[in-house]
Amino acid sequence: MNHSLYVHIPFCKHRCHYCDFNTYAGKESLIQGYVDALIQELRIASFFLTDEQVHSIYFGGGTPSLLAIEQYEEIFKAIDQSFTLTDEIEISIEVNPGTLTRSYLDRLHKLGFNRISVGVQSTNSFDLTRLDRIHNINDILEGVRFARQVGFTNINLDLIFNLPWQDLSSWERSLSRAIDLAPEHLSVYALIIEPGTPLFDWYSRGLIAQQDQDLEAEMFETTMAMLDRAGYVHYEISNWAKLSTDRDYRCQHNLQYWYNLHYVGVGAGAHGYLGGVRTENESQIEEYISRIRCKNLDSLSFPQTPATLLTSEIDLATQMKDFMWLGLRLVNEGVSEDRFHKTYGCSMRELFDSEISGLLDLGLVRWSEEGGGTLLLSKRGVMLANQVFMAFI
Repeated sequence: MNHSLYVHIPFCKHRCHYCDFNTYAGKESLIQGYVDALIQELRIASFFLTDEQVHSIYFGGGTPSLLAIEQYEEIFKAIDQSFTLTDEIEISIEVNPGTLTRSYLDRLHKLGFNRISVGVQSTNSFDLTRLDRIHNINDILEGVRFARQVGFTNINLDLIFNLPWQDLSSWERSLSRAIDLAPEHLSVYALIIEPGTPLFDWYSRGLIAQQDQDLEAEMFETTMAMLDRAGYVHYEISNWAKLSTDRDYRCQHNLQYWYNLHYVGVGAGAHGYLGGVRTENESQIEEYISRIRCKNLDSLSFPQTPATLLTSEIDLATQMKDFMWLGLRLVNEGVSEDRFHKTYGCSMRELFDSEISGLLDLGLVRWSEEGGGTLLLSKRGVMLANQVFMAFI
């Protein structure tokens, strides 16, 4: 079984108004110490994988493009020395358009990165200002152009819709301009106003309007229609890949999550899943570095590193439920009876008979063929996916 590696880079130049991720602004002085700690954790984490190969690496954040190329050279050296990588490995990095130069992208590509995910969020200047992004429209255009010039052939654009001030026509224009950039992949998410963010504070004080669920549904339906016309395959609820006969542009790293397969997570606040155990790392940068420097390995048990804060052993029943709701996120693939049986040695139709029957009655799921085969979200189920997932959580 191939494994995946997630590396968290928690630094940002500026924390945006909607962000509740594990990121920190104004701590750039800690970057080199963090890189040193990250390298140590990578080496320790590699002890968990002996014969297994790593087929995807994902650098997320935060803003991973704040690290210097020399620091990535150190990290890549540690990865090469510690892990066995497949020949066709996908290596992704999240980048902020406001941090990119042609030279930086060129060196990233030469180092081994072959997929970039650009945090565009919107192609509307007003949206970018209200979201407090550090980039502008020109940064987006230049960033994508530079990436193409240096050889990137797999580019994802992240977009957000259902902004409190946004109407349907504004979203259509934002999405249309993103499509015009011809990315191989698009990740499109409805904004969730999270507690602890400036947007939540504005909402609580009545400074921004309550989000309209009917408008959100209309925006999502519009998104599906526009991307279908543009030649993108809707393969996961929030993700679309360019249709190609000779290359799979689906995010291989994220597929690891949706197939409920194993991955190693390193860095502050990173999560992992190995051997039926989920792990969560210390989220604070300073404490993360301190834990790695102490490096007390004697008290650790698989799959912990010195940075591990929490471990949760996932029992078989929960693994099977996770398999169902994560797999159903794959709107064209769903969960097959055959794959479930091969994985767990039992029938999902029998094990989840009442859940599946209830969802069928509500018109939220469908069988791919008469008598069973593969369970898929219906068109209505895609729109009400969280209701489907709750049946298995």
